[in-house]
Amino acid sequence: MMRVLLILANIAFIAVAIPLNVSDASIRRFITLYDDQGRPEVFDRLAPLPETFVSKSDLTLYLYTRANPSTPVRLQLNVNEVASVRNFDRSKLNVFVIHGWTNNYQSNCNSAVMPAFLQALDVNVFVVDWSGPAGGKYTSAFSSVPKVGKLLGTFIESLQSTLRLGASQFLLVGHSLGAHVAGCAGAAVNGNIGIIVGLDPAGPGFLSSNTNNRLDPTDAQFVQAIHTNTLLLGYSGNLGNVDIRPNGGRSQPGCGTDVTGSCSHSRSYQYFAESVASGGFTAWACSNYREFSRGSCETNAKTALGGANIDVSASGEFFLETNSRSPYSLG
Repeated sequence: MMRVLLILANIAFIAVAIPLNVSDASIRRFITLYDDQGRPEVFDRLAPLPETFVSKSDLTLYLYTRANPSTPVRLQLNVNEVASVRNFDRSKLNVFVIHGWTNNYQSNCNSAVMPAFLQALDVNVFVVDWSGPAGGKYTSAFSSVPKVGKLLGTFIESLQSTLRLGASQFLLVGHSLGAHVAGCAGAAVNGNIGIIVGLDPAGPGFLSSNTNNRLDPTDAQFVQAIHTNTLLLGYSGNLGNVDIRPNGGRSQPGCGTDVTGSCSHSRSYQYFAESVASGGFTAWACSNYREFSRGSCETNAKTALGGANIDVSASGEFFLETNSRSPYSLG
């Protein structure tokens, strides 16, 4: 069998396609994953996961503000340390950006989303680095997600109680496995988070019947999930109050054959970053992409993909089309 060499900026694995609304029992047991060196890993979703140990020292925060947009302040999960930073303004919105498998705070997702927020809004942007637990095998990173999320959630809860910050002052944005980290963080604070945005939340290993290790609508006051590669890398089912599927959500135009899925998977944060910086991306409620493509949903309810000020009034499944290259928005 010919190996596929993956050199991915944000996440590296090949997975079986899982259709929407499929039962957990019908999902294929074995999934072959490849790391960024082309080394295979067979993920058995029924096998016991490896025991992983995650501590606060495995998470580092990098704080960016308009006063320091290019040189972050490196912080630990320590409320007093954060509160003492001159550039941290407790009156502002706190945006947490969370990467996925084999990534770190300098990965492309963070490099796109962080400056977009600082361009659009005067906020505190915390880029979360969990590259230690995320840097090994997928099974290990997968197993670490709930633990990383709980640590982050406990820290956020401490910020809220110590500095008297409300849920509306927190927005969590996670890509791939990072979307599920965000969900677990929200669950750790009993949903006392204003908004969570999941950028093509990872699919392999996650089940509809188990919400303890993944994103779900109860993890925040409002959850928006943006699906761009359900064909291979992303979670196929609905995860949020609003689930948005650009170009149907399975794959994205301009990505060619995209054998690994990495191009379409990355479009989730590219669309989101553009939406924050410049708006656009109107989506329409529809029962499925076929009906949307036929023009049957033009009079239905609308919402916006992402944006600097996320629409929290919508609910349901939404569709839109994009350009095949940047700028992606059709308005």
